[in-house]
Amino acid sequence: MTALKPAVRVVAADDAEAMAAVHAIRHEVFVVEQNVPAELEWDGKDARAVHALAPDAGTGRLLLGADAAAKNGGDPDLAVLGRLAVVRSARGTGLGALLVRALEDEAARLGLAGVYLEAQVHAIGFYRKLGYAAFGPEFQDAGIAHRAMRRTWRP
Repeated sequence: MTALKPAVRVVAADDAEAMAAVHAIRHEVFVVEQNVPAELEWDGKDARAVHALAPDAGTGRLLLGADAAAKNGGDPDLAVLGRLAVVRSARGTGLGALLVRALEDEAARLGLAGVYLEAQVHAIGFYRKLGYAAFGPEFQDAGIAHRAMRRTWRP
């Protein structure tokens, strides 16, 4: 039997109910499971970001504009995908890929050339399957090894 995947929707930061769900998922995955300090997880950028949400199951965030350029090396034409979190019970169902594709679709709808992200090293294979290419050296963020990756759909 195949597990049902929750519906993924793109939500604005001014949707208080959706943002409460986003924060609950990220708290469970990053703060509780991965021991990321709460002060690093809550960076103040959520209010200016676009979020994908599968209630009670997963979420991801897309930084745009100056927030994205500050993270991706200064390219205003690349969104920054981050804070991708899927609760333990929903892992392995394809939900992570659905969240990534929903955020990519939003970036394309906004006319951006692609997406930059900083993948935890254990997740590089997941992103490669979705068309991302790793570049640059491995680095630490919140005590977790990462690599920069990007996927573009136009030059």
